[in-house]
This record gives sequence, C-alpha cells and structure tokens, in this order.
Amino acid sequence: MKREFSAGGVLFKNGKVLLIKTPSDVWSFPKGNIERGEKPEETAVREVWEETGVRGKIVDYIGEIHYWYTLKGERVFKTVKYYLMKYEEGVPKPSWEVKDAKFFPIEEAKKLLKYRGDREIYEKALKLKEKFKL
Repeated sequence: MKREFSAGGVLFKNGKVLLIKTPSDVWSFPKGNIERGEKPEETAVREVWEETGVRGKIVDYIGEIHYWYTLKGERVFKTVKYYLMKYEEGVPKPSWEVKDAKFFPIEEAKKLLKYRGDREIYEKALKLKEKFKL
C-alpha cells in the first residue's frame, strides 16, 4: 500500500469561495502533494497559488480527510490537510493541472461539491469563516 500526503486551502473572498475543476470534471478545493522538507501550511499556500493564480493567507487549520484511490493499478491511501485562507491578491486563472478556477457564491459552491470529504471540510470552513469574520 502506498501513502500520499497533501495539503490544500479553502479560500474566501467577499462572501465567495475559490474552487477548481479537476481534470475529471469535478469541482473541488485546490490541493497538492507535500514536497520533501515542506510544511503542510506551505504546501497549501503554494498549491492554491499554482493551481489558481490566487494568493491566500492561512487563518486557521480546518481539518483533514482520508480516502483511497487507485493509481496505475496500485491502491493509495491519501491524507489531505486543509487550511482556511483569506484572499490576498490575484485573479483566478487555471493552471495546466486543472480545467478551471473561479469564485462561487457560498450556497452555489455547496451544491457543486461532489465528494463527501470536500463537503465535510466545507461545512467546517464555513463555521470558522464566521468565527474569523471572513
């Protein structure tokens, strides 16, 4: 069994949240693999920037999700740590890694998230968003 560790961000700006469209046409949060020597927080900020062209600043830790997937016939157990972020600068412009990147109104984003783990992280992020008045 292979293990992967990733980090990502749930970034808010003016009552909207930043989502990416994956190569498999699913809306999700920007995330990516933690590189050797990198802290999860650094990965989250870097991946949001690389995948969307938007810079964010971490406000708090949201939580982590775990899931299995298959890569080239091998089962992979993945852990993803998510961080609440506030907008700093930039306009969403998808990188070559994703099909699209854009801000969505909060309720619309809820309907777009297909993965259970994403929906759970989003609910936690919304509670933290209120706490930090983002």
